[in-house]
Amino acid sequence: MIPHLQRSIATILCTSSLLLAICYGYTQTERHSQSTQWNVSEIKAKDIEGKEVSFKEFLGSEGSMVCLAFLYPDCPMSQRYGSVLSGIQSVYQKHGVRVIGIVCELDSPEELQQFKKDYGIDFPIFTDLDFQLVRQVGVTVTPEVVVLNAQGSVVYQGRIDDRYKERGVKTPGEPEPELQNALEDVIAGRTIKNPKTEPAGCPIDRPEPTTATTGNHDITFYEDVLPFLRANCQSCHSPTNTGPFSLMNYADAVDWIELGVEEIQARRMPPAQIETDMTLLGNKKPTDSQIQMLQDWIAAGKPQGDAANAPEMAPLPDYSEFDKQLGPPDLILQQDGETTLGATGTDVYTNLHFPWNDPKDRRVRAVQFLPENRKIVHHALIGHAPHEIVTEAAAAIGRPTTDQADDRIGGFYDPHKSGFRNPTARADGYPRMAFLTGYVPGLQALVCPKGSTILIPAESDLLVQMHYSRTGKTETDKSRIGIWFEKPTSPDADSGIQNLQIIFLSGNFTVIPKGVNDFRVKAQYTLPHDAELVVCVPHAHHLARWIEINLYEPNQINPKLLIRVPRWDFNWQAAYYADPPVRLVAGTKLEAIVSYDNTVENPFNPFNPPRPAWHAENTSDEMLLPMLSLSSRHVLDPSQASFREFMSKISLSRFSRRLVEHRYKYLRNPDGTIVRSPHFNPVTDE
Repeated sequence: MIPHLQRSIATILCTSSLLLAICYGYTQTERHSQSTQWNVSEIKAKDIEGKEVSFKEFLGSEGSMVCLAFLYPDCPMSQRYGSVLSGIQSVYQKHGVRVIGIVCELDSPEELQQFKKDYGIDFPIFTDLDFQLVRQVGVTVTPEVVVLNAQGSVVYQGRIDDRYKERGVKTPGEPEPELQNALEDVIAGRTIKNPKTEPAGCPIDRPEPTTATTGNHDITFYEDVLPFLRANCQSCHSPTNTGPFSLMNYADAVDWIELGVEEIQARRMPPAQIETDMTLLGNKKPTDSQIQMLQDWIAAGKPQGDAANAPEMAPLPDYSEFDKQLGPPDLILQQDGETTLGATGTDVYTNLHFPWNDPKDRRVRAVQFLPENRKIVHHALIGHAPHEIVTEAAAAIGRPTTDQADDRIGGFYDPHKSGFRNPTARADGYPRMAFLTGYVPGLQALVCPKGSTILIPAESDLLVQMHYSRTGKTETDKSRIGIWFEKPTSPDADSGIQNLQIIFLSGNFTVIPKGVNDFRVKAQYTLPHDAELVVCVPHAHHLARWIEINLYEPNQINPKLLIRVPRWDFNWQAAYYADPPVRLVAGTKLEAIVSYDNTVENPFNPFNPPRPAWHAENTSDEMLLPMLSLSSRHVLDPSQASFREFMSKISLSRFSRRLVEHRYKYLRNPDGTIVRSPHFNPVTDE
């Protein structure tokens, strides 16, 4: 029914900014036992010309400590931390700290120079191509740092900070600067609080092919592995796309396949996997036989095979252009100004305003969000709202604040609440503000099913909430939105067209206590009219571990599983399309349920130690708010009750939180008069 969706989102096997990065395959179990002191005469590396460089030269004439930073130019995490290490060098060099980069694999001197240039590295980098220094100090991943004093004693080893305590799992909030904390302790003469942390990154000492790549083999790259990569990986892991490295050819597969299998088995790849009883288009776990095929290929020495034997494969879609299957868009809206994202800092959220303000209603058959730089646009949420409300919110909230001087971010963003007035519905019951679709890597256009369109009310603008993720170097983006209009075939054609509408399932809770590892919350909605389910978008924040939505049909005891996300990751939220749409009769109940883990064992927990998580819009708090796109001839939510219910629960939680935290709006004076509290903040407390 929507065949190009099968092509456009097939399986979005992408990485969160740094997943599946590998330099060599040195395992954690092979870590050497750490000695407290090294013979400084044995600590050496080589310059790019092959000349040996000693520890004394690392230290310099006035050095007191050497921070050996083990890096790999192709490792996304090394790329991310290059400029971070340069910043540490600039701050602590006056205290005699010398940052020295050590690279264990290098194709050419030019590659190293480009690495330093691209990622703002201004400290010297030497090589350890025979792994002598790696084995001597017992490092296992890149990036990993080892800090030695002038006598050769190891004073700190492990992470630069705790942004990634588990590979590919980004810790929410501000990272703990563990390397800097250790340096501060040494400089102040204090005992280091945490002298050793466990790094998470690109494993060192990658296994290489051990058998010939020609001859007869049961499993080869061209006949077996390449088709798997095309179907599951290459929509992201291809040049200019979101994946931090390419998986397009044999050399790529040889480099990355071991860790790829490891990530698949951990269910981190593909991200946002689903289970369903329906025909939803979305990422599903590779089958056991596919995983076994990859393992057998590795065990056989990764035979290449003959390219002539590769099966015919459809070309990858061109994600840099609007969907060519639809023809040129009827309208293209362009981002006002360019986004500049600095090399380091936290992720950035902002609402970009795309003015339109058409005086007439418009029926839309397809919408596509098109980033210019897919490396930094992690995901986007697209909706429509009245022109005057968007303009009002932009003026009232102002530009988002960031922690990076190089950032130039347009739009507006309030992390504490939406900042919007929720407009009343039109006289015909149709909502004036609604979510349209989302963008994740590998997704092209949202196309309405046959006989259905999206109605964009007159005098509307489009609004896009952007999530930008950094790459380790300064990046820019200027995104566009393409719109294809429905062209009526007769004057009364509108009478037979269904409207694609959004319904919210709002979770009913006030606060999630700290220390609880399975806090269940439910949300329900009952259909007042017949409809077809087209898109399902599960949504929660960082504490959710799994989410599922079930359908309870009238007079049926057992539910049907619409969708289950068994490993929820806030960083990978996706829209899942039903192909064909799921027919639902009036009286069908849709029920969402989520399990929250508010303990220290949850790697996504924004706080350590955990805090109570209130029902709020701030991403460090929590919510359950799945969104469903339903097609019907009837207006399914004429008063926008599902969204108003959500906002009322947020208000109740905000009020309860103020009572618990004694942040009162009014105070009673000793004489009995009531006055406004000077500590009440109308922005965060209302």
